[in-house]
Amino acid sequence: MTKKYRYKEIEYERRGQFDRDLNEDHRTFDARDIGGGYRYLPKTFGERLRRLFLVPAIAVFGAIYLRFAFGFCVKGKKNLRALKGGAVSVCNHVHMMDTLMVKLALGGFRTFHTGSYYLLKRGWAGRIFKSGGFLPVGETVKDLENLQSAIGSLMQKGKIVNFYPEHALWYRYEKVRPFKPGAFRYAVRFGVPVLPLFIEFKETKLRRLLHMEKKVILHILPAVMPPAEGSERARAQALCGRVRAAMIEKYEDVYCRQMVFATESAPPAAETKEAASA
Repeated sequence: MTKKYRYKEIEYERRGQFDRDLNEDHRTFDARDIGGGYRYLPKTFGERLRRLFLVPAIAVFGAIYLRFAFGFCVKGKKNLRALKGGAVSVCNHVHMMDTLMVKLALGGFRTFHTGSYYLLKRGWAGRIFKSGGFLPVGETVKDLENLQSAIGSLMQKGKIVNFYPEHALWYRYEKVRPFKPGAFRYAVRFGVPVLPLFIEFKETKLRRLLHMEKKVILHILPAVMPPAEGSERARAQALCGRVRAAMIEKYEDVYCRQMVFATESAPPAAETKEAASA
């Protein structure tokens, strides 16, 4: 992370702007249109064939890359085995490769991933994303209706749909930011559990000796079922609170400190000078 983005992270935390992107220059170029007759799920022979070859390739080469580049490993796989049907998973959005990490941890063919619509490009890039299980989140009511229909179909097939409820990517940020409610509303609507995933960054003697960044550990926490009573909105809010509390507990357990956000205040002079020179 550059000094510029580190300064923004500190500033946004103080202001409580946890869903604000550190890099606001969104990559909207060449985005594929998801309106009209866009199919969220691979259905044609060509789409299914690409998925058949792509997912195993991701599992093999992705695992090798993550292991050597980031020391990536997964803990808590027994909690994944306890799932008997479809589920929503949520993960803290703290790494550029976290979607690949989630896919490898939960199973390539079982896991689908939501993300901003502009990440889906035209041409082969878009086809590869879709074959890998990418579900674009659009901006219109029709887009959201189509997305909900796709998620419902996946839940019936026992799949897992992953969300990043913090919304914005803050690279290697350790705390658990506030959540958006969308993922939890889908869980309540379809009557499926939420599987919390927590990414930890751990320093090791070897990586410190080699001047490498901290290793990445993905923790699979026990699934949380939606409350049985109340309105959909109230149940989603309660579910969101329980899941975030579980992830905060994991944060405090692995980092051995209480999770406290910085209060809103003016940045120290040293930080201001550093940001100006970045």
